[in-house]
Parts: sequence; C-alpha cells; structure tokens
Amino acid sequence: MKRFLSVSLAAALAACSVAPAEQTTEPAPSTPPPPPTTARPSLSDVQHWAVQLTGYGKTRLSAVTASPFELVVVDPFDDDGQPWTKAEVRAAAQGRWLVAYLSMGAAESYRAYWKAGWRVGSPAWLLREDPDWPGNFDVAYWHPEWQRIALAQLDRVIDQGFDGVYMDLIDAYERHPGRPTARAEMVGWVCKIAAHARAKNPQFVIIPQNAAELIRDPGYAACVDASGNEETFVYATNRPTEAERQRELLADYKLWQQAGKPVFTIEYADQPELMKSAAARARAAGLVPYLAERSLDRLILNQP
Repeated sequence: MKRFLSVSLAAALAACSVAPAEQTTEPAPSTPPPPPTTARPSLSDVQHWAVQLTGYGKTRLSAVTASPFELVVVDPFDDDGQPWTKAEVRAAAQGRWLVAYLSMGAAESYRAYWKAGWRVGSPAWLLREDPDWPGNFDVAYWHPEWQRIALAQLDRVIDQGFDGVYMDLIDAYERHPGRPTARAEMVGWVCKIAAHARAKNPQFVIIPQNAAELIRDPGYAACVDASGNEETFVYATNRPTEAERQRELLADYKLWQQAGKPVFTIEYADQPELMKSAAARARAAGLVPYLAERSLDRLILNQP
C-alpha cells in the first residue's frame, strides 16, 4: 500500500533560527471556540486542538494560556533554547492538555543533546541528513544509544509537568526499505517510550504523529492514546491531497476510532473556502481538525 511521508513539523522547528514572531491574530472564516473550563475534558472529548512550535517571543506561553483550545502541542523549549519552567507549564496546562513535541525518529542539530563533531556515521546511529531540511538527520531509532538520548528528552518533559508527548517522525521507518524489521522495530520503540513514560506518570499520554497505519500492527493500539496526522485533505500549502491518500488514511482512522482512540489532524491552508471544506470533511469523519500555517509559529485562534 502506498504511504506518504510529511516533514512539516520538523521543518517548522528547523526554521527556529529566525527571529521569533510576536503573537498575532488574523481574520479567519469563523469564530474561535469557547474557552476551556478549569477542568479539562477527557482526551476523547477534545474538540479543539492546536500546535505551536516556535514564535513564543516575549509573551512566552501566555497565548497558550489564554487560548480556547482543549489540547495544545508546544515545544518543550522557548525560542532561546531554554526549557519552560514547571510553573509556566502548570499555568498553560490549566483547563487543557499541554503536550510536548519531541522528534523520536530523527535527530536535530539544534537540540541540547547534539555534540560538536557529530557527523553522518559518527556516532554510528546518525544516518543521512535530510537534503530538504538541513540540521535534521535520520537515525537508527532501534540503536540503544539513540534510544537513551531520546528517553532522556522524554524524562525532561515529564519532569517539566507536561501531560503527554506528541512524537514526530514515527513514520521514519519508511526510510529504511532495506531493513525488513524497520516497521516492527518502530512499533517496539513506540511501546518502549510508552512504558518508560507511564512508569513515571501513569496518566501521561502518548500521541504519535503520522504512521496511522501502525494501528494495524499487534500491540500498537495498547501503547498509544491518540493519533495525530498531517495533510489528510490538504498538502502544505493549499494543495488538495489525492483521493487515494484520503481513502487510505480514512480507513486507518476508522480503526483508531474503533479502538476508542481520538484522531487529531493538521491541514496547512490559509484559503478560507479550502479551510472550511477541510474542517467540515474532517469533522464529518469524526476527526478533530486544526487548520494551520506551515510555520506553526503562532496559534490560529479562529478555526472554521
């Protein structure tokens, strides 16, 4: 079955070296949802969610704190590469799920764990650099040393007080066509992440991005709490996806829903009619959509 690989979230972070943008709100085709109450809904009852990975600026997480979204994914670091304090995380998490973004299937040269002198092949688990996104590297995610580094990042976000992790590049197993065990090793890696996190916080939620087809693999559903997916109906930016892609993804999403797992989607669009259409189709399929700019450097409050 043909599969598709998106790197939009990783790309947004790779662009973090530019000056942070101030929080702004542009006119949009609808009005924002009502603010969340102090008590957050269950994960399955979340109806509005968002992602912001950079552009926090001097206002820090205040835009998240004031936002109406019931689930927000943020980077665990501010624009200067400093981790959010526990107090900041606690304030932004009031009335919502606050989930940390981590790339568990790729290495990023702008992260604190990166060491001077690293290059492709040294260490052994560091594979090719993404030609489209300098600073992002494929990894041998099955390698114990990479897993040690990644789990240390996970420990940090748990200690910061985040409610869960939003894991990018889970579909990176597709980049290893010559390794027959790549898919099973990714399933095993995700389940190892889940077990590690839940040993420290049994309520910690695990949300993989993309690779929705892994719901078909034995044991995977028990390891994760929801599915996040890019570009179901719209490619970045404003390009409708193919009917074949939509059919495949919607079939996978149905299995998630049958397993009692919510499905969150991101569409990269800024044309009002396209935004309305994508949101309507997502909600008709029982999905929870977020219409975003590809940069993911601010919250788009007014969702169709």
